Amino acid sequence: MKAYHPKGILLALLSVLVLITCTNCGGVLTAGGGIGGTGFISRGIIAAFGSIFVNGAEVDTSNAVIIVEGEEKGVGDFAALENLDIGKVVTVEGTVDQDGNSVADRVVYNDEVEGPVESIQDIDVAAKEMVVLGQTVIVDDLTAFEGVTFDTVAENDVVEVSGLMDDTGAILATFVEKTGEFIPGLMVEVKGFVVNLDIELETFEINDLTVGYSMADLSGLPGGVLAEGLFVEVEGLLDATGGEMLATEIELEDELGSDDADEIEVMGFVTDFRSVFDFHVGNQVVQTDEDTVFVAGKPEDVAPGVRLEAEGSLTEGILYAVEIEFWDPDRIEVEGVVTDFVSVFEFTVGDQAVETNVDTIFEDMTPEDIALGVRLEVEGIVVDGILIADKISLGD
Repeated sequence: MKAYHPKGILLALLSVLVLITCTNCGGVLTAGGGIGGTGFISRGIIAAFGSIFVNGAEVDTSNAVIIVEGEEKGVGDFAALENLDIGKVVTVEGTVDQDGNSVADRVVYNDEVEGPVESIQDIDVAAKEMVVLGQTVIVDDLTAFEGVTFDTVAENDVVEVSGLMDDTGAILATFVEKTGEFIPGLMVEVKGFVVNLDIELETFEINDLTVGYSMADLSGLPGGVLAEGLFVEVEGLLDATGGEMLATEIELEDELGSDDADEIEVMGFVTDFRSVFDFHVGNQVVQTDEDTVFVAGKPEDVAPGVRLEAEGSLTEGILYAVEIEFWDPDRIEVEGVVTDFVSVFEFTVGDQAVETNVDTIFEDMTPEDIALGVRLEVEGIVVDGILIADKISLGD
């Protein structure tokens, strides 16, 4: 059974709930390169619709192509509403117009795992650990459910899971949908890192799942060859006992959907650590150098399981960081316009109430710059529904 961090999991999912309340927040994690104009790439959780809100930011999907599990489902807001759900983790690619509005060209969704629930164990009254296709899945009362609930999900339910992977390989579920009941020969899906590759037996493992690939289509892999450590998406059948997956197709999983970007910002858990100069945030390779600025921490604080934000450029799949900012599990970021103003100590960004104090840092601005209609980026901790700001800067 995999190790997990219940407190960090619950607080990370609490951050998602807070972002859901920010329905008037604008902006998006930005990036460029290969898209045209001032572009962005944003990988995050859908918090609301109209068009969609990802990472606390509104993105226009009126002309976006919606792609689900590699299949184009349609174009525009209706296609997004019909094929996506609050809580699903998506990758958004698009452009930012001259007015600062984010306009999506594509929204791509792939689940983390879809298969039968093998076991369920209570963590506490608000969280459970499930095993789905050998993958540890953590759910709680903040997970979005469809077709089942936190209380009714049961062994042998076939579920589709979307979420974020931590450093132990556990999936922090933000969305769970029941799609059926287990039957032998069931078609299932999973993604993860190839480990314990056995070329003679033609098997490998993804966490606690054994995958046989003797009959699999490998054309979606570099050179059509499996290799240890590849991050892959696997489709296939469960054998009669449900103990082994017989793969029918294996392809490389590229979560960002782009190799190059002038600007990119990624938040997540450190999942692989070689040194402070070379590590992974989620599945994203991050490299730092002597010029990288570290905020709210030091280089030696980078370690597996630490939540941080890496900002920089993306070249051939590597994020070259100009800034690394450490985030406590309960720290969030909200970007949007000031919609209500009482004083520089008390105002609202989007729908989120904000308070400042003598410890608040103002980056490249002064408190006097805060006014109705001004776009701000606010970071801090939510206490009793109020975001206590520890850092404020002008929004893009």
